[in-house]
Amino acid sequence: MKWAGRSRVALAVGAIVSAFTASGCFGGPPPPPPPPSECAGTSSASASAQSQPIPPDQARDEARAAAAQSPVRTPDGKIPLVTVEQGSGGVPEATQTRVSSPDEAGAVAEQRASSESVVAVEIDKPVRATITDPLRNQQWALDNVHFENAWATTNGSGATVAVVDTGVLATHEDLNGQVLTGQRFVSGGGATDTTDDNGHGTHVAGIIGAAANNGKGIAGAAPGVKILPVKVLDSTGRGFASDVANGITWAAANGADVINLSLGGDFSSAEETAVQTARNNGGVVVVAAAGNDGQKGNTVSYPGNFPEAIAVGGTQNDNSHAAYSTSCPYVDLAAPGGSASGGSSTQVLSTLPSSGCQICSPSGYGAISGTSMATPHVSAAAALVHEAHSAFTPVQICTQLIRTAFDLGSAGKDNDFGYGLIQPDTAVGPTMATGPSCP
Repeated sequence: MKWAGRSRVALAVGAIVSAFTASGCFGGPPPPPPPPSECAGTSSASASAQSQPIPPDQARDEARAAAAQSPVRTPDGKIPLVTVEQGSGGVPEATQTRVSSPDEAGAVAEQRASSESVVAVEIDKPVRATITDPLRNQQWALDNVHFENAWATTNGSGATVAVVDTGVLATHEDLNGQVLTGQRFVSGGGATDTTDDNGHGTHVAGIIGAAANNGKGIAGAAPGVKILPVKVLDSTGRGFASDVANGITWAAANGADVINLSLGGDFSSAEETAVQTARNNGGVVVVAAAGNDGQKGNTVSYPGNFPEAIAVGGTQNDNSHAAYSTSCPYVDLAAPGGSASGGSSTQVLSTLPSSGCQICSPSGYGAISGTSMATPHVSAAAALVHEAHSAFTPVQICTQLIRTAFDLGSAGKDNDFGYGLIQPDTAVGPTMATGPSCP
């Protein structure tokens, strides 16, 4: 839905656009602890039971199957095979061998097992410091969509994501050092003044690129990326399509690899040309919100409806379709957008300015919902794929995302989820997945 009490109006000077935030609630109770069933009955029995050497043919088959099923890859795109051998005195020793295929994994495991000392075969698992970020346990979106597993391959370092929005608070503790010098296209302020006097853009930027493992606040989905702020919306979260178009064009010409558009309005020729040029000529992935009109007639929203943009619908914390999220054939992918209320346990927690804006939080963090929040998750995923597959074109990046998505709703592409929920840990895998292609 648009901002309360406002509607999109076509004026002679240009089409009005607005940020897609369904609602906001700051603070709120932390998520409930995991139900007992998630932990009940777990033990190390499976590990301790495996004390006898594995026959070579069994080791080969286990390694081959594990390598075929696991999405984990090393930074150089290899499969990290681990063999555990009982050394002298019964002391176990784990050895990682980077292999290129399941068949190679099987061959290595078989050869190692011929020594009659291999007691376990598996694919190595990514780990992270448990202290990490104080609010990470409230980020259900990162639990539902396994971004952190993708970081074993890349955290997005080297990629630039343009946040075409209300500006970004560059001095926020979780964004400090992550934000580049951007450009302003709304009236007032200097050309490089991208101060966020609304809060929406800072929230979007935090979802994408908040620093991870810094002991502060939250973790971004692609914490290695740089954020390029482009201010096209004013303090009320509204603006004109002409400014959005100029912002897209500027971002594409100034280093953006991905452009995030958590906004929408009516059809605009200026926007259409800018989106087409950015993707087809500038080599930039354009990601846009599908819209928040799911309960208001599913009005078509642009730039989401342009074929060159990846249109994103919102899911709730149980992976169901968010009622506010526009349901239309142009929806390509789904990502966490949160429910319309409920605090951080059901909405999306991210960075916010603490003062001087429409959407502020004294703590510097707050929970909001909307396809505005779903969109940056896909932008982050696109940035990860961009870095994992440097030769991929924007169309190939889009194709990889839809081919690796987890199908939700009706089988195949549907109006609620598109091709499904993004799976960045699979999308950064070493090869192009098979399936449908983006236009």
